[in-house]
Amino acid sequence: MADKNDLDSFPKSDKDNDEKEGMPNDYSSEFIQISRRVKLLEESLSNLRKKLLVNEQNDLNRYKKLLSEDKASSSEINELKKEIENMKRVVKEFVGELKSSARKEDVEVLKRYIEMWNPVNFVTEGNVEKLVDDRLESKKLL
Repeated sequence: MADKNDLDSFPKSDKDNDEKEGMPNDYSSEFIQISRRVKLLEESLSNLRKKLLVNEQNDLNRYKKLLSEDKASSSEINELKKEIENMKRVVKEFVGELKSSARKEDVEVLKRYIEMWNPVNFVTEGNVEKLVDDRLESKKLL
């Protein structure tokens, strides 16, 4: 895509002037310059293609890494969701247990009844039988 100005930038030789005067022109030096420039452009293009290939490979590697990180994050999020659901279930069970347990007022009523009856002073059936037997023996002895 060289425009006319680029071609005009080639150095003019005395041969060009000679050609105008009717002498044959030697295009070999111009051909050598053009072929050098083409080789430089080809090398530049080749280097750019290599860089592009490396960049594409790096992009693919980054994409694979991001994809694996995304999968790991998704699995961690799913595990956390399961744990949260489990915690919700446990809290609901705990609340249900608390609702079915005795309230403070109920315990205080029972406490008053126990204090009023004073079960520490209750006797067992065996104690009553022993007391009765002891009394009967003591009356027989008298």
